[in-house]
Amino acid sequence: MKNYFNLFFIACVLFLSSCSDESINPVSSTDIQSNAKEHLCLDAIVPEDLLENPKLTTHGALLKSKKWENGQTITIKFLNGNAFLQNKVKQFANQWMQYANLKFVYVNANQSADIRINFDNSGGSWSYLGTDSKRIDQSKPSMNFGWFNNSTPDTEFSRTVIHEFGHALGLIHEHQNPAANIQWNKAKVYSYYGGAPNYWTTAQVDNNIINKYSSTVTNYSSFDSQSIMLYSFPASLTLNGWSSGWNTALSATDKNFISQEYPKPKPSAELRNLYRYNINAQHFYTSNFAELGNRYYEGVLGKVYSQQVSNTLPIYRYFNSINGDRLSTLNWNELKGGGQGGWRYEGITGYAYQSAQPNTIPVYRYYKGGNKPDHFYTINSSEVAGGKYGYQAEGIAFYVVR
Repeated sequence: MKNYFNLFFIACVLFLSSCSDESINPVSSTDIQSNAKEHLCLDAIVPEDLLENPKLTTHGALLKSKKWENGQTITIKFLNGNAFLQNKVKQFANQWMQYANLKFVYVNANQSADIRINFDNSGGSWSYLGTDSKRIDQSKPSMNFGWFNNSTPDTEFSRTVIHEFGHALGLIHEHQNPAANIQWNKAKVYSYYGGAPNYWTTAQVDNNIINKYSSTVTNYSSFDSQSIMLYSFPASLTLNGWSSGWNTALSATDKNFISQEYPKPKPSAELRNLYRYNINAQHFYTSNFAELGNRYYEGVLGKVYSQQVSNTLPIYRYFNSINGDRLSTLNWNELKGGGQGGWRYEGITGYAYQSAQPNTIPVYRYYKGGNKPDHFYTINSSEVAGGKYGYQAEGIAFYVVR
């Protein structure tokens, strides 16, 4: 899919020629023409970005300059709008927060804010990209919604709010993804956007629609036709009849991409006891005491992690429904998903080390065949050594924390 972070985007903006590189002015509602054909997203750009980068070129530092700090709290305020509209924006903007390690905090209109939201009836919705919103005067909007009212359906709130907040987090339009392979009918594209109400020049159409970003200056994934950041395009604009409708929700790739760009901290892993049970001369191992409780309980081998930490591997647990044997192994390829010879995969017991680490002890693995085959695990190397009770040594299974 996806979006490339924070390369300013001349997307659908008719930029004011009177802006100078000394002033940073948002594209106001009156500066952006309403599109009678469809409600387009009209992204705002910072004047000096346009002057420094007239051909949509960039350099690596610019990529970082528009991305928020991971874990940052972003303050937001409304410049106008009734409670209904404001609550709808909050409702759908929060979709991003489920996957990005960022926090939105809404402040009063008389306070400074990173993002300032305006409502009007201009027909144009737009947003500055990422941290560019901080460079705009506090009295000016950094995001605009140009067609919302109290009768707007939730699907339209969802489509537009999530899209504009995607820009506010640094994402640009999906059709300019380096991985996109849209076969444009350029003559029709130029005619379509060159007419009313946009009246774009050929260069503006190239910059806003046709041109793709270089893979060397963008963070991106494979093209995603379901992305919330994709325009709607009629089939008449492509050579092969490809078209796209308006996407109204985050796609799976949107969610994955934003979670990679703003990764949430991994929960701290807990250490859990690895319990051993003896069920009629066949042994059972679990990190969940509630599975069997005190019944058949033999003791604790050591501790394993509840989640994967550095240098650990999952302990895969299997049960043989034919003979009752149980196997615990770090080697997925030993039985994989099960299914052969009665073996059934039951999940991950916990995470252990494959080699000795500080404060760890080895867990030895033994096997006994016969009518009641049994894989036996112990931290006492002499417990069944030398063929005791018919067990044969199979080596060290893994290392657990003392």
